[in-house]
Amino acid sequence: MGKGQNEGGFSEDQLQMYKDCFKLMDINKDGQLDKNDLRGAFDNVGVLMSEGELDGLLGEIGGACTYDNMVKMFQEKMAGEGNDSDDLIVQAFKAYDQEGKIDSKMFQHALMTWGDKMTKAEIDDIFGEFEIDEDYMIKTKDIVGLFVAVKEEVKVVEEVAVVEEAAPAEDEDADAKKKKKKKKAAK
Repeated sequence: MGKGQNEGGFSEDQLQMYKDCFKLMDINKDGQLDKNDLRGAFDNVGVLMSEGELDGLLGEIGGACTYDNMVKMFQEKMAGEGNDSDDLIVQAFKAYDQEGKIDSKMFQHALMTWGDKMTKAEIDDIFGEFEIDEDYMIKTKDIVGLFVAVKEEVKVVEEVAVVEEAAPAEDEDADAKKKKKKKKAAK
């Protein structure tokens, strides 16, 4: 379990985001999402849902669609076998890796051709996150970082910095000794 995460694997920030979203979708403010709440939420983002699609979404909850049941369903989906592990995702990207970079044209073709095919608009949105060099290559770590939670590196303070801070004090002592010698010579 990562830092700041609860038993279900969600951070406090994520849980707060889910709670805020739930409150926005709960139009009639009864503490449960029903078909009308979901329809309104999807309508607000320009997506028209059929009765069957709404029933399907509510059926995934397995009971009343309360905030707690919604989070429980998210936890089950995240822990389910339907999701690929981070290691598997990294390995998939490494298959395209050429000395730490991935050919953007080949990557775009793969995303639009195999598996869950992406649209041109989705590709443009994702590729807007990447820095593509003059050879149309993207750093593999940038791509992996977008799709997989990358652990932050902890920077260690080097002892050299401490030695450098102490060095000027010695110079000041040397300057003070020179000044004393000059004063003695002047007398």
